[in-house]
Amino acid sequence: MNIYIKSVVTIFSLCFLMSCTDNLNFDEINLNVDPIITVPLIYFDLDQDDFFNSSSGTEIPTITDISDFRVFESSDIRNETIKTVFDFEIENRFDRSFEVNVVFFDGNDNITQIIPALNIVSEDLDYVATYSIEIATSPMFLSSRKVSVEVKLSPSSSQIDPNIYQTIKFRSTGTFYFSI
Repeated sequence: MNIYIKSVVTIFSLCFLMSCTDNLNFDEINLNVDPIITVPLIYFDLDQDDFFNSSSGTEIPTITDISDFRVFESSDIRNETIKTVFDFEIENRFDRSFEVNVVFFDGNDNITQIIPALNIVSEDLDYVATYSIEIATSPMFLSSRKVSVEVKLSPSSSQIDPNIYQTIKFRSTGTFYFSI
């Protein structure tokens, strides 16, 4: 067995030492080093209790949350970003449809970007959507400092039963393309 290993090592060594090489011309290399970074952006899980007011016995039709969006605080990042792509994955275990609205604001609460409404039908466990922002055509997006997510429960003739467990899971990532 030891002789076999020595033979294999010898053959590979000879191939390596006898291989052809050329001088490298670094002027002919076209190397693209523009970074692409993907990060988690917005995520939440809501269940039937989040859409039901137990003290009044009524549905809560809309839940809204506003969070800081600090991606573009650095001038270096603002100056180098050329494109942003948002990917959304939603798992709706409710027997009701939802509409999710995502809106970006600057520090003065002016709208910088509205992502078209995401309409998720009842019991859709694999909803996927993508939205792309080209900075050249939407430069105001770089001044975004907040993001609002609004989840609207579609109207129905029957009210949510707080005793039947149902969830909606929302996951999103942002992929940022830079030109350095």
